[in-house]
Amino acid sequence: MKNTKDNKASGIPVPTIRRLPLYHSFLLTIKNKERKYISAPDIANELQIDPTQIIKDFSYLNVKGKTKVGYVTSVLIKILEEFLGYHISRKAFIVGIGNLGSALIKYHRFHNEGMEITAGFDINPEIINTKTNNLKLFHIDQFQEKINETPVDIGIIVVPADQAQKIADLMIKSGVKAIWNFSGTPLSAPDNIIIENTSIDSGLAMIKWKLHENKPLIYKNRML
Repeated sequence: MKNTKDNKASGIPVPTIRRLPLYHSFLLTIKNKERKYISAPDIANELQIDPTQIIKDFSYLNVKGKTKVGYVTSVLIKILEEFLGYHISRKAFIVGIGNLGSALIKYHRFHNEGMEITAGFDINPEIINTKTNNLKLFHIDQFQEKINETPVDIGIIVVPADQAQKIADLMIKSGVKAIWNFSGTPLSAPDNIIIENTSIDSGLAMIKWKLHENKPLIYKNRML
């Protein structure tokens, strides 16, 4: 039997799931403007997504708009938040407190989306026992001790690629159920462990490829 784990979740295509937070963020701006209703074409116009795709995405959540009116903004926001689990608070530990790790700690929207980073870990002696954005930082050797004190569901890895698997193994052994991996390298894990890979390199590569595909580009009167 073909493994469809990476293609669908609960019968909903993964590309749809990845678009849902985008819809949610946009709808919050609409709510702040006190717009009671929003239509698929309105969303499509702002987000540059085909309106038929938006209607299809919402249909997976059993949401249907009203003819000539659209969707009730507040109801749609609530449905998205419940599906995405924003109403459930999940605690996380982050390993790797460099520039990117520090930026993730300071990202205020995680709390609104149901995730709270409760401790950070590193091996740099200059930052151990200090705080970043009021978050206490510990040595990685204290990971098991701290997770015993405060169990977490999510582990965030922001370390060099050659250290990522070692950290992932530690997290899994300590009882972490899901790993958000920013290391840029694939991780090996049991099937019951959720792995979400986020690669800055892949994102940059995609941007550069799209720029390349849109040639010809002219620089200094020279055709490329």
